[in-house]
Amino acid sequence: MSKKQSSYREGVASYNAWLKENKKFESSGLYGTDYYVQRVDKLEKQVKRLEAKLKANKVKQDTGWEE
Repeated sequence: MSKKQSSYREGVASYNAWLKENKKFESSGLYGTDYYVQRVDKLEKQVKRLEAKLKANKVKQDTGWEE
């Protein structure tokens, strides 16, 4: 098998995997970039939650007893 044939087959396999993933997203009601927008929103919420948690821990540490 030549290098050109090998790269062609890899490209076709990649495309088929992409199609399969898109069909999975479409079956769950996500089209185009909806999945990625949803994922970004979820990650932004997680970042805000973790930042609030860090801020709360910092405040808790700053109010500790000092002798």
